[in-house]
Amino acid sequence: MIAIKRFLTHSFRAAALLGAVAATATMAQADGHGGGVKPPAPWTAAMLNKMVLDKLPDIDWSPVESGTRRNAETVLFEGENTVSVWDAGPAKLILDEPLPYDEFVFVLKGTLVLTDNEGNSQTYKVGDFFMLPKGFMGTWDMTEEYRELIIIDTTAYNEDG
Repeated sequence: MIAIKRFLTHSFRAAALLGAVAATATMAQADGHGGGVKPPAPWTAAMLNKMVLDKLPDIDWSPVESGTRRNAETVLFEGENTVSVWDAGPAKLILDEPLPYDEFVFVLKGTLVLTDNEGNSQTYKVGDFFMLPKGFMGTWDMTEEYRELIIIDTTAYNEDG
């Protein structure tokens, strides 16, 4: 139950993180004329679902209990935060090491069932978003083809990567 409460607590912070990412992206798009800033191009769920992603090596960073090891990702923005689209599944991953960073997740396609090591479970479907807190351990079960938009602190992500 503690992990589920942490999910909910962190989910309220998700909207603030999205705003921070949008501001970061806006500030990073200088137009070359006296340091002006261009408005960022919009991303829509439909556009992100149609996007062809860069194929990654098979999943080897986490034990795969069942399913495929196939995954792909495309980075949309990298500044103070990294914004990317990740695609995989169906597969059940065992997160047996504590997550080294907070991760904002917006489900674009499929269903994800997260279960912590205490057996608490939460299901996320298309349109749902949440903050997966640093330190999370458990299972990451993509019950069908799955795609998500993720936002991670770039420094923390690169230290882990």
